[in-house]
Amino acid sequence: MEKLLKLKACSSLSQSKGRFVESSDKISNLPIHIVHHILSFLMMEDIARLSMVSKWWQELCISIPSLTLDGMRYRGKDYKLIHFKNFLDRLMLRRNGMKMTQFCVRWTFLSWHSEEYRFLTWLQDAVRCNVEVLYLDLYIFLPGAFQMPLCVLNCESLRFLTVSLYGGVLQLPSSSVFTKLQSLSLTRVRVLDELFVERILSSCNSLDKLCLDDVNGINNINIRSSSLKYLEIRSYEHNDLFHLNVSGELLEELIVRWKFTPSGGRSLKMTTPHLKCFTWGGFASDNCFLGNLKCLRSCALSLEQLSSSWRPPYLEFFHILERIEELVLHVQCLKALFKAGMMPIPLKHLHTLHINFISSDGIDADLLPAISLLLEGAVKLQSRFEATGRDWIKMWERQQM
Repeated sequence: MEKLLKLKACSSLSQSKGRFVESSDKISNLPIHIVHHILSFLMMEDIARLSMVSKWWQELCISIPSLTLDGMRYRGKDYKLIHFKNFLDRLMLRRNGMKMTQFCVRWTFLSWHSEEYRFLTWLQDAVRCNVEVLYLDLYIFLPGAFQMPLCVLNCESLRFLTVSLYGGVLQLPSSSVFTKLQSLSLTRVRVLDELFVERILSSCNSLDKLCLDDVNGINNINIRSSSLKYLEIRSYEHNDLFHLNVSGELLEELIVRWKFTPSGGRSLKMTTPHLKCFTWGGFASDNCFLGNLKCLRSCALSLEQLSSSWRPPYLEFFHILERIEELVLHVQCLKALFKAGMMPIPLKHLHTLHINFISSDGIDADLLPAISLLLEGAVKLQSRFEATGRDWIKMWERQQM
């Protein structure tokens, strides 16, 4: 009798524990898209461990719509990396066409020829899953060029593509066509084709955002597009860029940060009639044509080094600023304009003015007259005048007393 009572007690205790476990498992009661969002914060190694908990968790991990394969945290022939790659192979294979929103690969290929097949298989699996956003952050020890796989070029679901090669050479196949790509970003890439950018634009009829950050190997960049709305170009002193020509009927925002070794002969030409936001940083080229900027409403100038022959059309550009509403200026740029003979500008619509100033810029006799001259025409500017730098603020307060 006692044994029977003990069995009943154990049975009731196990049932209560089961009910407790079932009631405490809150995550299984959440909608799948919320669970996927929670899992997106985990490392892929944690996803691998989680997939072994149960069949339900395994299926959930396989169906995650956003995947990040990060192999850069491993060094050399780490045995953990071997197991990790095998897990990724199985994961990508078992997706079997499940919808994929985002796919990111961060990888160091010490031996590209032995790893190329695996990497291309991952990409093909992602394409079969109708991937929309693709990030390729690759460090490849390859004497030749990395050729963009055809499966990526022909992917009809792909909308956003970002490629970073850490100075590696990128090559496009002769029959390259990005069917419905909307955004393209290239970072730390070297190209061997002078017409590389033109070929991309001619094959991307739906492209509305283009970012070229440290793209080396091109002397002349010619941007001619009837679809681009956002363009960002960053070029540094070691780059080969000499001439930048931008022509875009629908372009609304343009960011140019261009640094170069002073050697003359650099030129910037813009034909952007509907440009609304313009950020211009780095060094000022000797030859500049900014075109018609009648729609410009926001402008940021942070030119660090100006040509000794800084004359119109730069001063003419300041007269174009009469229609803008927001203006951001670096103090060195403002002083250079003042020395070049800047006249009072009727900034009739300006309501926000921000002047970037750091202690290393120094305060000299040209600074305060330049600020005063700029503020003369800002009739609508009230409390939205901001200046960074403690030394500058103290100097301005002393001047006003």
